[in-house]
Amino acid sequence: MPTLQIDGQTLFYRVLGSGPPLIMFHGWMDTGEQMRPLAESLPSYQIILPDLPGYGQSTPPKRAYPADFYWRDAALMGRLIDALGLSDVHVFGFSDGGETALLLGVLRPDLPRSIVAWGALGAFDPDVCERVRRNVSTDWITDTLRARHPGQDVDAWPAQWAEGFCAMIAAGGDISRGRGADIPCPILLMLGEKDSLNPPKKGREFVIAAARHGAPRLFREFPGAGHAVHLEQPTAFVQTVREFLQSAES
Repeated sequence: MPTLQIDGQTLFYRVLGSGPPLIMFHGWMDTGEQMRPLAESLPSYQIILPDLPGYGQSTPPKRAYPADFYWRDAALMGRLIDALGLSDVHVFGFSDGGETALLLGVLRPDLPRSIVAWGALGAFDPDVCERVRRNVSTDWITDTLRARHPGQDVDAWPAQWAEGFCAMIAAGGDISRGRGADIPCPILLMLGEKDSLNPPKKGREFVIAAARHGAPRLFREFPGAGHAVHLEQPTAFVQTVREFLQSAES
C-alpha cells in the first residue's frame, strides 16, 4: 500500500486507472475508499484517492481539529501532489474535502487544472457556529466508523470538529471565498437544495465573489438533494461532472 511521509504526517493513497491526473478529497470521517464508486465512474483518468491527514491509514499522527485544520490539510495535499510528481491536476472534494479543494486552489494556484467541490461553501457566517454545536452528536458514531479509523478516539471527533469549526468562524469565517478570484482554474461548485449547513444561496455568493475573467465559475443546485449529492443523485451528478471535465480539458 503506497504511503509517503510529509512534514511528519503519514499519507496513504490509492491510485486507480490511467489518463490525466485527478485527485479526490473525501468528506469528514470518511477515507479515500468511500470515493471509489465515484472514481470508477470516471474511467478516463488516473485518480488518486488519499486518506486525508489523520484519517484511515494516514496515521500517525492521529486526526486533530485545530482552528487551521482546513489550511493544514490543503497544504499537505499540495505537498502530496508535488511528491507524486504531478501537475495540472483536476481536484475534487466533498464536504470537508471540498473546503480543502477550494483552499488548495488559493494556496497552490499552480497545481489545479480545475476544481470540483460539493457540500462546501468557502466561508461560514457567525450564526452557524451555535447551530453546529447544538446538532453534533456522538450518536453519529458507529462501529463501522470506528473500524474505519483504527486506534483513534472517533467518538470525540464530533465535539472536536465543532470547536475547530467555531474557532474558524471566530477568526472571520472566510476559508477561501475572499480569495476565490485569485484561483486561476475553472471551478464547479455543487450543492443540494436541502443542504442545511451549505445553503445554495451561499454557494451562489461564492461563485459571484470568485468571479475571474477567463476562468469559468459554475454553480449547480440539485433539487431535493441534501449534503451528499453524489450519493443521492449519482446519475445527474456524474453527468454534470463529466461535462465540466470535458470543458476543462478542452
